[in-house]
Amino acid sequence: MIGFDDYVNNGDCAVVADELDSYLDEKVIPRMEDFNILSWWKTNANRYPTLARIARDILAIPITTVASESVFNTSGRVIGQGLNEDPRFKVLKKEWFEGKDCLDIGCNSGIITIQIAQKFNCRSILGIDIDSNRVADAYWHLRKIVRTEHNEKRRANASRVEVIEKGDGLEKNVTAAQEEKKAISRNCSPAERNLFDIVSFKQENFVHGRDSPEKYYDAILCLSVTKWIHLNWGDDGLITLFMRIWKLLRPGGIFVLEPQPWVSYEKNRRVSETTATNFQNIKLYPKEFQEILLDKVSILFCSIGSAIGFRTVEDIGSGGLSSSKTGFNRPIFLFRK
Repeated sequence: MIGFDDYVNNGDCAVVADELDSYLDEKVIPRMEDFNILSWWKTNANRYPTLARIARDILAIPITTVASESVFNTSGRVIGQGLNEDPRFKVLKKEWFEGKDCLDIGCNSGIITIQIAQKFNCRSILGIDIDSNRVADAYWHLRKIVRTEHNEKRRANASRVEVIEKGDGLEKNVTAAQEEKKAISRNCSPAERNLFDIVSFKQENFVHGRDSPEKYYDAILCLSVTKWIHLNWGDDGLITLFMRIWKLLRPGGIFVLEPQPWVSYEKNRRVSETTATNFQNIKLYPKEFQEILLDKVSILFCSIGSAIGFRTVEDIGSGGLSSSKTGFNRPIFLFRK
């Protein structure tokens, strides 16, 4: 800070102001393809010494084509080569999803949704989010991942074919190459072959959505979503969420729930006037969610004439995620219908 102190003590403010005014009054240079901004500042450094130093510092910063949301949001950086898998996958099992119809409520940018299709080979999975921008992000991730997988498989296929065709007997080995291509296609998992057919996304307010009479699911996920539904639509919204999930699950289906703790409610209660009001009126706390879903507090459902009755519940998250980063070490429950 020595330079700053000298600047203030020497009273150079007026000098810099005059320098800036002179620079702004200068005639704008016509646009040209070969214009070199570094050379321009080097040539004019004597005229604008302070501005030249500022320009030098700024122009020395490397440019980036990374989107701003990727710079400040790490939620999307969990898929792809060299990127870490979501830690919650440590407690999820393939048999819960393989060959099943799945629903991901509050899918955000679609990362978990796509990972389940890739890793567990489900028959179909729909990601729902109330935010249309998050749904757009999810489709962007899906296209990116499909394109990346396609390019990788194409390079792998080309490499294998090249090795085969370099062997003796060109005609024989070209035929072998064709068979190799077919084998590669057969060995691809369903998620790899038809990711666009398996994964889909939808913008919807799940609490106020309408049930499709012909669509049911074998597995439904609700990860880190209940707090926002609870704060925005109160206890009634939470019960509606649980009731819709119960109705949409096939017998024997599973419901994976990751509720946020009450302390998280307290931190976010002032997001809006609605959340602040609902926070004051909440009577159903996260610690009671298990009893609600297992129908151990039936009195809560007298007003809606129905109850939720999952057969069993298992805490699958408390032990398996104890070493994970902050935000992913909360309990995860598996309910069976």
